[in-house]
Amino acid sequence: MELQIEGKTEHIKQGSHICQLYNKTSEVVNVAASLIHTGLQNNEKCFYAGQPDVVAEIRAACEQLDVDIEAAIERGQLVLIDQREEFFQNKRFDPYFVLSHHQSFIAKAVKEGWSAARGALDMSWVTEGSATPSQVLKYEAASDAVFTFQNSPVVIVVQYNYAKLAGEIVVELLKLHPLAVVGKYIKRNPYYVDSEEYFMRIVKIDRERRMAG
Repeated sequence: MELQIEGKTEHIKQGSHICQLYNKTSEVVNVAASLIHTGLQNNEKCFYAGQPDVVAEIRAACEQLDVDIEAAIERGQLVLIDQREEFFQNKRFDPYFVLSHHQSFIAKAVKEGWSAARGALDMSWVTEGSATPSQVLKYEAASDAVFTFQNSPVVIVVQYNYAKLAGEIVVELLKLHPLAVVGKYIKRNPYYVDSEEYFMRIVKIDRERRMAG
């Protein structure tokens, strides 16, 4: 599968879970529009989830790339989500529910006959005021473990506004992604760890905290 950033093409394995750290809306728009453009050309089912005003900018950016957004939505190849409640369970962020959302999307893409699935999700928008750092890291570790282990036919880019993140969380996020997009660069992460072991460690720490409390 391919990911294009600023005209540069990176060949990536299916099952890839990529972290984008941004501080400008234009960075989100450029990556998402490129992701959608390439995915539609490759006969893949695509999604983007983010704030309504950003979704509108992505629509405009895709149209500049000669993407017929309405036609793609009409044929079921593109899904644009601007209501974050779709990722909530009982009005709360649940890492397992969000992962299940992705898995359902992948399964639907395969069932409908698309070659694969790809999408981008603005995690700053989804988690702001609704998730603890532990919940975010659980989602990231579980997603990476599942997609990689199953060799899922998907590429997902999770986007974080690093101005809103504590430095130690940024370090932990990078550990859980083999690839990161920073600015206009795609970087392979030499500090990538075994996400399954990482996930089990988080679960153990949470259990010990509950017992101590």
